[in-house]
Amino acid sequence: MMSREAATRIHTSGEITWPADYTLVLRSRSVHPGTPTAEMATFGDNIWPLTPAHPDLHADAINLHWKTYPPTLADQFKCFVLATLDHPHPVAMSGQKTHDQAGCGNIKIWFMRQRPFAIWLEHHDVAQLSDVDDGLLDAYLEHVRALSVSDGAKYQLLNAVRALWAYSEHLPADCRLDTAVPWNGAPIDDLIERLPPGRFNATPRIAAATMEALLDWALRIIEDLGPDICAAWTRFELLEAGRHPSQQGFQGLSPRERLLSFTEELARTGGALPGVPGNPGKISAYHLGRLLGLEKHRRYEYLAQQGHVLADEAGIPIADDCYVGTISGRISDRPWRDRPITVAELPRLIRILMAAGFVVICYLTGARPGEALALRRGCRAVDEETGELLIQGRRGKGFDRTPLDPVDPKRPWVTVQPVHDTIAILESLHDADLLFPASLHKKTRRARQFAPRTWQINRDMEILLAWVNDTFAPENGSLPIPPDPTKHLHGSRFRRTLAYFIVRRPRGLIAAALQYSHVSTKVTLRYAGEGDASWLEDLAVEKLEMVLEQNDDDWTRIQDGEHVSGPSADEYRSRLRGVARFSGRVVRTVRSIERLLDQADPDIHHGDAMTCVHRAETAECRKEKLALGLAADSGPDESFCRSSCSNLIYTDRDIAQLRGKLSAWDTTAHDPLSPQPRRARAAALAAQARSIIEAHEAIRPVTR
Repeated sequence: MMSREAATRIHTSGEITWPADYTLVLRSRSVHPGTPTAEMATFGDNIWPLTPAHPDLHADAINLHWKTYPPTLADQFKCFVLATLDHPHPVAMSGQKTHDQAGCGNIKIWFMRQRPFAIWLEHHDVAQLSDVDDGLLDAYLEHVRALSVSDGAKYQLLNAVRALWAYSEHLPADCRLDTAVPWNGAPIDDLIERLPPGRFNATPRIAAATMEALLDWALRIIEDLGPDICAAWTRFELLEAGRHPSQQGFQGLSPRERLLSFTEELARTGGALPGVPGNPGKISAYHLGRLLGLEKHRRYEYLAQQGHVLADEAGIPIADDCYVGTISGRISDRPWRDRPITVAELPRLIRILMAAGFVVICYLTGARPGEALALRRGCRAVDEETGELLIQGRRGKGFDRTPLDPVDPKRPWVTVQPVHDTIAILESLHDADLLFPASLHKKTRRARQFAPRTWQINRDMEILLAWVNDTFAPENGSLPIPPDPTKHLHGSRFRRTLAYFIVRRPRGLIAAALQYSHVSTKVTLRYAGEGDASWLEDLAVEKLEMVLEQNDDDWTRIQDGEHVSGPSADEYRSRLRGVARFSGRVVRTVRSIERLLDQADPDIHHGDAMTCVHRAETAECRKEKLALGLAADSGPDESFCRSSCSNLIYTDRDIAQLRGKLSAWDTTAHDPLSPQPRRARAAALAAQARSIIEAHEAIRPVTR
């Protein structure tokens, strides 16, 4: 075998030369500021950390371990990885000439999928890549086809070989495959007979009952519990650092003098010494030393012994734990717990609070998990022209993203007040630059300058769910947050779930103009400052599924004899007849979905005790909005609905809802303690409801 040194001497004229061992691996990539020199690998190293060049602060560590490759071939594959780090995607890979560079994650996949190829070559006594010809590639293809792995894994194995060939112009001669094009240029999908994957998001959405309860409790934790947790954590941090106001009088005193002063204050105020949980009457020497402002190495057991003596003399009680902070937050008009937070509980409560903040921010903005985790202190903003609330962060996708943010580092998301309130809570919790630092307890560079990984925040959401269900379970045994029946909570499932809620809750498509309007009319159209194709695809799929299910349900009810009244009753039946038959169809593009919606959507909207058979030209809500100078949407707006609208109908379902409301209105109308304006409004609503019910029943067909 020709040595690398010999190859260097031969291929110095008109050829790509071998890199020297001291060549920096990330020489052509931007890296995170403050990256230690030890993490900047050179060509001769056996481990190449690529994490410093990854643009996301929440990404898993990316380390390439070259000792897992055959020694005879490792340096040649190193040349390939160095070429991918230095040069843009080849035309052969992207289909066009671009300045895009392969992402560190893609490079890690190529590294992993080329390793089986390298081991296979070693078993076939291949010493250098330039000896790999079409015959060997065909043999490797048959080997991959015979593997008991998924089609996706087979695709990646073959695609990694194609990538090795595609970068040939940037490799030394010994590292270039001896082929004009692998497998005669045949598409890899054809080589393994794999059906092309669909374009749409296959991530399962979170069950509605789980998501509603999770968001509700996340908001409660932020709004009601968050101030108590933040105050306890702040007090703990100040005590630990010796900067709490209660410690100012201890400056210059010996440990014994501090203890005497502290116990005198406890005797005067009726306080208690910190105790050890599960060990009644025992003083926690470590926390006592913390309260006295002593350094960690001076918090000895002798403090507890002296504390016992002084406590006995002054009649000072010993608590059953080490408490910090007070409880002011309330759940259901009662304090959310009957004792202060303990030092041992703080780490878990901090994780729960940050997980709740992640749920609120990630879900209510439509941001990707990584985009939420990358938010920094000061990301709240207000649009100067419109007054809309914004958050500013980093895009989660794009070839031009680097750790240094040179291209458009602040992209806006339009959002709502609870998100701004959540950010304020998180900013008050710590002084780190990131809203979600990897850890508040550790003081390492990784803990303060990097975000938690997505699997860690997913785990913390599960901890949140379990804690709420254990702490706030009602006496009837039900769970405050029912577990999702499909799988564990993942932040990546939020966007698909949000698309479902926009379309389905609380009353069909009209929901897009109600409590989810911040997403449907703002985030949907201005996600990260511009339209987000994948987000719009999720919305289109959810809308199509909802329309088809609603059509089937409405038609079945008509066939079973459901009565319909109102000015558009005939139009309602006519539209349902036109869309009743749908046998199903495979769709792979948004355009296909839009065509199906044009055919299948009868533009019928079930609202609150009424149904709208929408026609824009006769819609009273549209006329009302235009009269007020407001923009008129393409669909109905229930907040401007008028009972005189000719688009309205009433099904038996609507009438059942009206009957339920009628009883409450009658009660209010005849309540002598209710204000007169309220009684008058209730009486008017009751009269209107009776009129609708009577008209509906008057034309009901007589059954025999």
